[in-house]
Amino acid sequence: MLEWKDHTWFEISEKINKIKAVILPVGSCEQHSLHLPLGMDTYSSYTLSLEIAKRLNGDILVLPPIWYGISPHHMNFKGTITLAPNTLLSIVRDIAISLDKHGLQKLIIINGHGGNIPTLNLALREIRERTKLDTVLINPWELISDVIKDVLESEIWGHACEFETSIALVIIPDKVRREKITKPMMREPKMKYAALWSPIKISTAWNTDEFTNTGSIGDPTKASKKKGEKLWDAMVERTLDVVKSFIKS
Repeated sequence: MLEWKDHTWFEISEKINKIKAVILPVGSCEQHSLHLPLGMDTYSSYTLSLEIAKRLNGDILVLPPIWYGISPHHMNFKGTITLAPNTLLSIVRDIAISLDKHGLQKLIIINGHGGNIPTLNLALREIRERTKLDTVLINPWELISDVIKDVLESEIWGHACEFETSIALVIIPDKVRREKITKPMMREPKMKYAALWSPIKISTAWNTDEFTNTGSIGDPTKASKKKGEKLWDAMVERTLDVVKSFIKS
């Protein structure tokens, strides 16, 4: 059994000293254009976490995922549910405190949503200050920037786009509304260097509907299962490499 939730308390107590780490998948419940489900980010982090645990033959267990994240920028699209940053930070910190009390030594956070990154980085610091847990945060797409550059046709990508739709066609093909895949009308911001896709940019408190009419940032019509397989395989292999290094450190 790979998942923490499927064990009894007694089974966990017998495994505590044998488990080398646990993985906490974190995602979001937010709009993903017309063709992807609200839970896309969590499906991505959760599926990846299970694949890593499977390849490590029981050395790692996967915790129940967090299905909500920091998504205020998507709230103008129906269905999005967002947490306040302090709420997500508290949830992650409290999970870590519980694990520490039970004697776990290493925690791996696999994140599926870019909007969570600042809050999860703050959580890493709190966990370090308040527990003995050794903790690492993995944002898997950041591990494969070279592969993304080679595989994608799009210059602009980031949300419900060629990248994310290709991944979805591999891990949740039954949940992709293929007939709804639409090229968005992308809007350039009026202010210089404010485009999300600009290599040189400033930061603003932007909302997604200021850039796109469908919710996609990038062109999902260029997505394919073949591209998704290349991207997904690279994410699995490099995440696995990081996790192996982490549990040995």
